[in-house]
Amino acid sequence: MSPAVTTNILFMCPHSAGKSLLAATYFRAAANRAGLDVAIDVAGPDPDDHNMANVQAALEAQGYTIGWTPKLVATEHTEAADVIVSIGCDRAAIPTEKPVVEWDVPMLSSDFDGAVRAIHARAEGFVAEISD
Repeated sequence: MSPAVTTNILFMCPHSAGKSLLAATYFRAAANRAGLDVAIDVAGPDPDDHNMANVQAALEAQGYTIGWTPKLVATEHTEAADVIVSIGCDRAAIPTEKPVVEWDVPMLSSDFDGAVRAIHARAEGFVAEISD
């Protein structure tokens, strides 16, 4: 029996405090249910000082534990990632030549509930994509 291979996923959004936090949290839960061996990180090119309060409250209200705080993306993060998911980042601000998966979702500031639903659906679907 061969050892499990961990897939490293980096979720990015501009401020590393909202959309990427939602994506990473929902993805982690779905990956755990699917039995995937994943390591997940969150970063962004212009990180906030703290997680968005409304995002943290929404996730905690759903029973999720938050596992990340905003941080500046660096080459070490992108180089460690097997898969990079960008949710609204300028491609030029991502320090890598690797392929980047782009998710287009509503802005949290203009459609919070719609963005949360869209990110949740994308994260659930992404688990199915990478487990094939």
